[in-house]
Amino acid sequence: MISEELVEYFASGVDVYVATRNDELLPESTLAMGLRVHPDRKTVTVYIPNVTAARTLANLEGKVDAPIALTFCHPPTERALQLKGRCTGVRPSTANDRELQQVFRSALIASFAAVGVPRAQTRGLPWWPSTAVDVEVSEVFRQTPGPDAGEPLRGPIMHG
Repeated sequence: MISEELVEYFASGVDVYVATRNDELLPESTLAMGLRVHPDRKTVTVYIPNVTAARTLANLEGKVDAPIALTFCHPPTERALQLKGRCTGVRPSTANDRELQQVFRSALIASFAAVGVPRAQTRGLPWWPSTAVDVEVSEVFRQTPGPDAGEPLRGPIMHG
């Protein structure tokens, strides 16, 4: 489900938003800082800074298979994707997770700098400590503005 092209896209300096909903079905979204694609290419781990995670984690707490959506945008190209799936676990991030997040954060800082956002501003985004949220991906959608936004991703992300 998650191609090598998508793995490269996720490492290219994308911003990541995690969307959940509460018991009243009210949406909640927060900025994440990092993503790990697992070898099965069907599961990912997204990292949510603890300082911004409270409502999102409350929406996932004690709910088996809670729905979750991850939206990605690469600022220099405006290429955007959304993964939809279900939460399969939540845990504190580890030192290994932190290393991955540092690499992700560096790429994000460079990506925002390419569109004029000062590096000092992006460096100020919260990222650590964080909570790791495991997601089993069921669908991938193209979200880049244009006629096929919202359509399931078929073929390469970089077309058009």
